[in-house]
Amino acid sequence: MRISDVADQTGIPISTIRYYEKRAIIPKPNRNGRDRSFSQSDVRAIQFVRDAQSLGLTLGEISTLLQGSWSKGEMAIVASAHRETVRKRIAALKRIDKVLSSLEMCHCNNFAECNMNAARCKQVD
Repeated sequence: MRISDVADQTGIPISTIRYYEKRAIIPKPNRNGRDRSFSQSDVRAIQFVRDAQSLGLTLGEISTLLQGSWSKGEMAIVASAHRETVRKRIAALKRIDKVLSSLEMCHCNNFAECNMNAARCKQVD
Protein backbone atom coordinates (compact mmCIF):
# COMPACT_ATOMS: atom_id res chain seq x y z
CA MET A 1 0.00 0.00 0.00
CA ARG A 2 1.38 3.42 -0.91
CA ILE A 3 1.79 6.22 1.63
CA SER A 4 -1.05 8.18 0.03
CA ASP A 5 -3.35 5.17 0.52
CA VAL A 6 -2.31 4.92 4.17
CA ALA A 7 -2.98 8.64 4.64
CA ASP A 8 -6.43 8.28 3.08
CA GLN A 9 -7.24 5.19 5.16
CA THR A 10 -6.07 6.61 8.48
CA GLY A 11 -6.79 10.31 8.04
CA ILE A 12 -3.19 11.06 9.03
CA PRO A 13 -1.27 13.45 6.76
CA ILE A 14 1.56 12.04 4.67
CA SER A 15 3.98 14.45 6.36
CA THR A 16 3.06 13.02 9.77
CA ILE A 17 3.56 9.45 8.58
CA ARG A 18 6.98 10.41 7.22
CA TYR A 19 7.78 12.09 10.55
CA TYR A 20 6.84 8.91 12.47
CA GLU A 21 9.17 6.96 10.18
CA LYS A 22 12.02 9.48 10.43
CA ARG A 23 11.84 9.51 14.25
CA ALA A 24 11.71 5.67 14.26
CA ILE A 25 8.33 5.69 16.00
CA ILE A 26 7.00 3.21 13.47
CA PRO A 27 9.02 0.49 11.79
CA LYS A 28 10.46 1.42 8.42
CA PRO A 29 8.12 0.08 5.73
CA ASN A 30 9.41 -2.10 2.93
CA ARG A 31 10.44 -0.27 -0.20
CA ASN A 32 9.54 -0.93 -3.78
CA GLY A 33 12.24 1.07 -5.47
CA ARG A 34 11.79 4.65 -4.25
CA ASP A 35 8.25 4.07 -3.00
CA ARG A 36 7.31 2.94 0.47
CA SER A 37 5.16 -0.17 0.61
CA PHE A 38 3.06 -0.27 3.78
CA SER A 39 1.51 -3.46 5.14
CA GLN A 40 -1.66 -3.73 7.21
CA SER A 41 0.62 -4.16 10.22
CA ASP A 42 2.20 -0.78 9.40
CA VAL A 43 -1.25 0.79 9.13
CA ARG A 44 -2.24 -0.64 12.54
CA ALA A 45 0.97 0.77 14.04
CA ILE A 46 0.24 4.22 12.57
CA GLN A 47 -3.32 4.14 13.90
CA PHE A 48 -2.00 3.05 17.29
CA VAL A 49 0.37 6.03 17.36
CA ARG A 50 -2.48 8.44 16.66
CA ASP A 51 -4.78 6.87 19.25
CA ALA A 52 -2.09 6.56 21.91
CA GLN A 53 -1.05 10.20 21.43
CA SER A 54 -4.66 11.28 21.89
CA LEU A 55 -4.62 9.48 25.26
CA GLY A 56 -1.53 11.32 26.40
CA LEU A 57 1.27 8.85 25.69
CA THR A 58 4.45 10.50 24.49
CA LEU A 59 6.02 9.61 21.17
CA GLY A 60 8.92 8.13 23.12
CA GLU A 61 6.61 5.85 25.08
CA ILE A 62 4.77 4.86 21.92
CA SER A 63 8.02 4.13 20.12
CA THR A 64 9.14 1.93 23.01
CA LEU A 65 5.88 -0.01 22.87
CA LEU A 66 6.05 -0.49 19.10
CA GLN A 67 9.77 -1.00 18.62
CA GLY A 68 10.99 -2.18 21.98
CA SER A 69 12.89 -5.37 22.36
CA TRP A 70 11.08 -7.15 25.15
CA SER A 71 12.00 -9.91 27.51
CA LYS A 72 9.25 -12.37 28.34
CA GLY A 73 6.46 -10.65 30.28
CA GLU A 74 8.02 -7.18 30.09
CA MET A 75 5.62 -5.94 27.42
CA ALA A 76 2.67 -7.07 29.54
CA ILE A 77 3.93 -4.99 32.47
CA VAL A 78 4.34 -1.87 30.32
CA ALA A 79 0.96 -2.42 28.65
CA SER A 80 -0.72 -2.92 32.04
CA ALA A 81 0.64 0.39 33.34
CA HIS A 82 -0.61 2.22 30.27
CA ARG A 83 -3.99 0.50 30.48
CA GLU A 84 -4.37 1.87 34.02
CA THR A 85 -3.77 5.37 32.64
CA VAL A 86 -6.37 4.73 29.94
CA ARG A 87 -8.89 3.48 32.53
CA LYS A 88 -8.42 6.66 34.57
CA ARG A 89 -8.94 8.78 31.45
CA ILE A 90 -12.10 6.83 30.61
CA ALA A 91 -13.45 7.41 34.13
CA ALA A 92 -12.71 11.14 33.83
CA LEU A 93 -14.38 11.28 30.41
CA LYS A 94 -17.47 9.55 31.84
CA ARG A 95 -17.65 12.15 34.65
CA ILE A 96 -17.33 14.98 32.11
CA ASP A 97 -19.98 13.37 29.91
CA LYS A 98 -22.38 13.19 32.87
CA VAL A 99 -21.86 16.89 33.67
CA LEU A 100 -22.27 17.89 30.03
CA SER A 101 -25.43 15.80 29.78
CA SER A 102 -26.86 17.62 32.80
CA LEU A 103 -25.87 20.99 31.40
CA GLU A 104 -27.62 20.23 28.11
CA MET A 105 -30.93 20.13 29.97
CA CYS A 106 -30.13 22.99 32.34
CA HIS A 107 -31.60 26.45 32.12
CA CYS A 108 -29.45 28.09 34.80
CA ASN A 109 -27.68 31.35 34.07
CA ASN A 110 -24.20 30.09 34.95
CA PHE A 111 -22.28 27.05 36.12
CA ALA A 112 -21.92 28.30 39.71
CA GLU A 113 -25.67 28.39 40.39
CA CYS A 114 -26.37 25.08 38.68
CA ASN A 115 -26.68 21.99 40.86
CA MET A 116 -26.40 19.68 37.83
CA ASN A 117 -29.82 18.19 38.39
CA ALA A 118 -32.17 19.08 35.55
CA ALA A 119 -35.24 18.54 37.74
CA ARG A 120 -34.03 21.24 40.14
CA CYS A 121 -32.48 23.61 37.61
CA LYS A 122 -34.34 26.78 36.79
CA GLN A 123 -37.03 26.24 34.22
CA VAL A 124 -37.44 28.43 31.15
CA ASP A 125 -39.96 31.18 31.84
